[in-house]
Formats: sequence, C-alpha cells, structure tokens
Amino acid sequence: MRKIRIFLTSLLTAGTLAFFCISCQSTEDVGKVKAPEKISTNDDKDTNLKPLLVTELPTIAFSGSAIKYECESLYLNNCTVIEDPAASQKYSIRIENESSTAQIKVRFPAGTYECMISEKAHDNNHASFYVFIDDNPHRMYPSNPPLGTYELTTRSPIYFTIDEPRTILITIRASSSSKKGSTGMYLDYIQFVRRK
Repeated sequence: MRKIRIFLTSLLTAGTLAFFCISCQSTEDVGKVKAPEKISTNDDKDTNLKPLLVTELPTIAFSGSAIKYECESLYLNNCTVIEDPAASQKYSIRIENESSTAQIKVRFPAGTYECMISEKAHDNNHASFYVFIDDNPHRMYPSNPPLGTYELTTRSPIYFTIDEPRTILITIRASSSSKKGSTGMYLDYIQFVRRK
C-alpha cells in the first residue's frame, strides 16, 4: 500500500509540475502579438514593371544643363516596347515600320542644344532613322558598323538654337519625306544637352 501511495504522490507531483509549466508558458504569451511568419516574395529580385502605355502626348520642361527621357515613356504609335536588361531602365522601343512614331513635347528656354539617342542596332540595314525637331528632319545613326550594344548617336548629333523660350515637338520615325530610313533598331532614351 505504501508503494501505491508513493506512486500516486509522485504522479500527482509530476502532473502538478507539468500543469504549472504549461500555465506559466501560456501566461508569458498573454498580451503579446506574435510576429507574422515571413512570406516568401520576389522583393529581393530586381523586378521592373512594364512601363505604362502613354495615352497622351507628354510635355516636359527642360531644366538644368541636360535631360534624358526614356523612349518607352514617349507617346508611341506602332512601336513595340521591348524588355532588355541592357537598356537604362530595362526597357527600350523598336521602330516597327514606316508608320511608327515616338513623340514628346519639350519646353526649352532660349539657347543652343544638342540631341542624341541611345540606340542598339545589329547591322547597318537596321540602323538609320530620323528625329524631327518640329518639322525639320535630322538623320540619326550609330557607329559604322553598329556596336550591337546601346550607344549614343555621336556620329550624327543634332544641334539646334532657340532664340526665345518655346515648346518643340520631337518626333522619332523611320524615314523622312525625302529619304528612307530603317526599322527594327532598339531605342533606349533621348537626351538633350544645353551647349550655350
């Protein structure tokens, strides 16, 4: 009988200790909010959302000594936005055909400006195009032969002078009325630098 009493006392003591430990643990959590478990996301990856299609002709103001504007943010007609990790914002545009245009209006103060475009062309048959400053066409092209990577059109920079502040329509297209250009090249951004 004594063995049974010792056994029951031991069992009761063990049960009491177990209850006490469980109770203490649960009271420690009272009033605390557990941190949510981390959910796996792609936040640590370089994710660039596809640029929104511009539905109205953008107008920007030139300020400082230079501006750069992404071609995928221009007002596009028959141009394709291309995802390209080598492009400055991971996207560029491709001029598809003779009716393709990319446009923007820029408010310039009086001064002399240089315009160039970052272009990627793989051969001379898909390299030349035109930039219209209002109605004046200027032929643009990359290195000869093209580098096959994005490069500024340093062989054919456009210079223009404005005597008084005004807004100018900039249009990129494959050809002018007098000379045929190319299609299929990738255009990354257009830049304007004030020279005087």
